Amino acid sequence: MSSHLQITHLRKRFGGLVAVKDVSFDVADGEVVGLLGPNGSGKTTVLNMISGALLPTAGEITLRGVRISRLRPDRIARHGVARTFQLVRPLPSLTVAENVLVSLAFGRFKHWGPDARDLAEEKLAFVGLGGRGGENVANLTYIDQKRMELARALASEPALLLLDEWLAGLTPSELQIGIDLVRRLQGAGMSVLLVEHIMDAVRALCARCVVMNAGEIIAHGPTETVLKDPGVVAAYLGDGHA
Repeated sequence: MSSHLQITHLRKRFGGLVAVKDVSFDVADGEVVGLLGPNGSGKTTVLNMISGALLPTAGEITLRGVRISRLRPDRIARHGVARTFQLVRPLPSLTVAENVLVSLAFGRFKHWGPDARDLAEEKLAFVGLGGRGGENVANLTYIDQKRMELARALASEPALLLLDEWLAGLTPSELQIGIDLVRRLQGAGMSVLLVEHIMDAVRALCARCVVMNAGEIIAHGPTETVLKDPGVVAAYLGDGHA
C-alpha cells in the first residue's frame, strides 16, 4: 500500500515543555492505524497538528504528497482532513440534517440546495440515522450524537479521517455499532487515524498501532505485538506489571 499520510520528525513545544518529540509514522491508503498511549502522552497534540489546530514546532506532515503542516485548518480541511472529538460538538440550534449540511456547504466541494440535502441524507443513512434529519440534535441519544458527528465529518468528503476517542463512553452494544461503522469506512477505502483507549476496538479495527508515552513513540508495529510490548504495558499499568 502507498503512503497516504506521512509524519516526519514532528515536534511540538509549549514554552519549556516538549509535548511531542521527534514523532514519525505513516498511514497507508485505506488503512486504520491506532495511535495509542496513556493520558498526556501527546496523541491529541499530534491530531491537533495534523488538523491545523496547532502549528508544529518542527517536522513535516504530508497528505498524498502535499505538505500540510504549515497550512490553516480550513486549508487542511480542503485538502481532505476531517476529525471527530472525544466530546461531541453539535450545533445545538440546528437539526440533525442541518448539522450535516453545514459541513457540505463549507467542505471540500461546497454543495448547496437539493444536491446538498440528498447528500446529507446519504451520509445520515450510512451511519444509521436515515430519515431522522429533521430531529433536534438535543433529542438524540449519546450513540446517535456520535453517529451524527461522524456523518458531519464524512460530509466534508475527507481523504483522511481522524477519530479522537470517538468510541469513548459507549455501552458494549453501542461499541459494536461504532466498530462496524469504522469497518464500513475502511471497506470504502477511507484512511483512518484512530486515537482510542478501548483495546477491544483497537484489536478489532487496527492491524497496526503506534504507541506514544511522554511525547515519544515507544512502540510501532502489528497490534498484537505492540500491545504485548513490556514498554507499552509499563506505560499503561506501571513497571510492576511489565
